[in-house]
Amino acid sequence: MRFEFIALFLLLSICVAAANLIPNGDMEQGNGGWYLWNNPDGPADMESVIGGDGLGANGSKGARIIVKKPPNPVWGLQLQAPKWQADSAVYKLSFKAKGNGILKAVVQGIGPDWKEKEAGTWELSKDWKEYAMPFLADQKGHGLNNINFQLGSINDTVFVDDVAVEFLGTSFDTTWYSEANARIEKHRKHDFKLKAKAGETARIELVQHEFPFGTALALNVQQDSVEKWYRKTAAKYFWHGVNENIFKWPDYEPKKGDIKRKEMQEYLKFTKENDWDLRAHAIMWGHQGYGFDKHWSIQGSCDDLKKNIKMRIDRDLKEYKGKIIDYDVWNEPFHEPFLFNKCGWEILDSAFIWAHRADPNAKLYINEYNVVAAGETDRYYALIKGMLDRGVPVHGIGVQCHFQTRPVIPALIKERLDKLASLGLPIKATELDFGSEMTGLGMSENQQAENYKTFVTSAFSHPAISGILLWGFWDKRHWIRDGGIIDGNGRAKPAADTLYNLWNKTWTTNLQSTADKSGEINFRGFPGKYKITIGKKEEFVHCRTGKSECSPQSSQK
Repeated sequence: MRFEFIALFLLLSICVAAANLIPNGDMEQGNGGWYLWNNPDGPADMESVIGGDGLGANGSKGARIIVKKPPNPVWGLQLQAPKWQADSAVYKLSFKAKGNGILKAVVQGIGPDWKEKEAGTWELSKDWKEYAMPFLADQKGHGLNNINFQLGSINDTVFVDDVAVEFLGTSFDTTWYSEANARIEKHRKHDFKLKAKAGETARIELVQHEFPFGTALALNVQQDSVEKWYRKTAAKYFWHGVNENIFKWPDYEPKKGDIKRKEMQEYLKFTKENDWDLRAHAIMWGHQGYGFDKHWSIQGSCDDLKKNIKMRIDRDLKEYKGKIIDYDVWNEPFHEPFLFNKCGWEILDSAFIWAHRADPNAKLYINEYNVVAAGETDRYYALIKGMLDRGVPVHGIGVQCHFQTRPVIPALIKERLDKLASLGLPIKATELDFGSEMTGLGMSENQQAENYKTFVTSAFSHPAISGILLWGFWDKRHWIRDGGIIDGNGRAKPAADTLYNLWNKTWTTNLQSTADKSGEINFRGFPGKYKITIGKKEEFVHCRTGKSECSPQSSQK
């Protein structure tokens, strides 16, 4: 049985006086219980004072860390809070901070793996601000849910004070998740009508949902038997697609003018042949790994960078106008801020403005991780709201949903989706998967299947969700070892069967109905493409959201 935490919503929405579970969280007793860990294998050059007079908010005691040279790796400098007693429950971490750069707050288990259970990152300002993040403590005991602040991305001075963990609740309730199918009936089905002769009986069968359920694709140009199997398998389980890598600029144009149009055409051809819509990932990504830091587009001055971005957007969106339905204009803006740190955040706004001018009909998405699968929702909300307030043409919100090994808690999913949905934009789950690049799937195949069922059911039942895409489906073309729903030998894992059955057996429309005296057949079903059979005659029609009458389609694709 899946549990969710109704207390989370009640207690997050009202102000309640709650005891701080972290002893000396305000540092008024000096540095007692606090510890600054500086990785000896790659230490930072820094100075620190913990529990110093006048260093906290409003002149109280607090911590000050001056980072002259960041550690290697970036998580190697940690301000660790005193240990506290945890139960299996939902808590809220809050703290006050100011400074320069990005501060990452982490809820972490003990060794030997020091598993990260929840994390949030915040860009600090020169003024004191309060930050907060709900999290699930999935282990009981003292010290099993450590709180630390990672300072490796900061190359300046940071102040921290008033660190608190508040108990939110252990009240388990199944109401929201248990009502998912009722919401699906309400929000996803519509009333349709067909024309026929009075008294004729029609068999009405949904053959493809309008709601996009898709996958990242890694297509090869060579059409060998493996490639044909890969494409056939994709077409069995999905009807929406996004390119995994080919449209990322360093892959699409590794050298200036050397454009991989032939490779990109494979995606356009495949999706058209299968009556899929194609979205493109991603126009811009500031990631500096995989050799991307050497790409020609980001060398030179900031003026050069902006000219390159505008050139790329103008050229490619005009070329694929009418062929690609939506774009990730900027991928992972606050987790990969290198280009903004170099040239300013205004280029984020400019990229969307240029893209809208190049193709006014394309839907333009921003895309980030840890905003639904983890607790960085508020920061994402603030970033997008700021863009909308400035009139930037953001048309959709991408939430990646790399859960890694985090538990899938419907109540947390709802709370985070509700927050983002209040911005009034459609939300796509763009990169859904489980496991991590370092450890592989990290769970049984049955648990993987259960996680997919829980998340997809939760998301499909939420009216703000406009699509769900897995980040790959086959183990041999998946970034996570054993992370696909099809194993390396082509065997369907339980997750593949679970997803197939949800869309084709649970959430489907298959019925018979007879035309009334006026020659009208009325039925309620999921929007999509239907096969209509009257006697020996078959016809394919589209029944679309917002239109009551289904429109004929000349032939089945």
